[in-house]
Amino acid sequence: MSLTYIPRVTQLDSIQLDKELEDLLKQLVCQATKYFEPGVLQPILPELDLLIRTWIFKNSLCDKSCTFGQQMLSLKYKTHNFSNKKLYWYFFYTIGLRYIRERAMYSFTSNSNIQNCFNKMETFQLVWEIINFLRFIQSGKHPALIDFILGLELTADKLTREDLTDFSWTRELLWHNLIELIGTVLSLVNMFGLRQRMSRILKYMWWRNHTGPLSKCSPATMTIHSTCACCSEKPILPHTMGCSHIFCYYCLMANKTADRDFVCPKCYYNGKHVTKFVMT
Repeated sequence: MSLTYIPRVTQLDSIQLDKELEDLLKQLVCQATKYFEPGVLQPILPELDLLIRTWIFKNSLCDKSCTFGQQMLSLKYKTHNFSNKKLYWYFFYTIGLRYIRERAMYSFTSNSNIQNCFNKMETFQLVWEIINFLRFIQSGKHPALIDFILGLELTADKLTREDLTDFSWTRELLWHNLIELIGTVLSLVNMFGLRQRMSRILKYMWWRNHTGPLSKCSPATMTIHSTCACCSEKPILPHTMGCSHIFCYYCLMANKTADRDFVCPKCYYNGKHVTKFVMT
């Protein structure tokens, strides 16, 4: 009789085991080829990864309807819902797309348009995987995005590990995945823009002066006591953005690149044009 409930920890463990198995095979290939001449395998690294993943796919999902990680934990997909068409789509999403992206990174390194396109696609995929993980934490089904897209369901006749009810172990794994999720989300947040917006909101709440119009700004002047409005050090390659304050070139351009709506931290003027300061 198949189990009707599979713990979330078990499903997450199977995914982690699959990743570790793939990394282990890659390490074995690297060890077997470490005496080759340097640079021999570099041009075909995406193809080597493709062969390793295809071998794993063939000997796991194709032959047994479960990954090696799922097999070690006595899990498998319900075969009545895993048609050949879904198997092809599974291969394309998990292996084909990764190969296309890696090959494009190797072959079109200098083409910024292609690189930006793949970066946007990867970000879009990552966002949906985060959403799916949050849904999985709530429902306990479909830990991988492709499982949810294809409607694949896991089943088990028994659980290999008998200590899965250990709450401390369960909490440790869940917190580990939650921390990874938080780290991924924070990497997608524009911290420069968020800091500026929060600072402006606090300025309004504290009833401080908020200077914005250019007409209220006096011309920028620089003396021996002038400091950068960002780092409060002596300006290096002084530049301005329309207000009366001086910036280091790196401080100003780094903030403008990270946040197009960057405002002066002193007067909160949102200058659009960065110009070199010239002593008159």
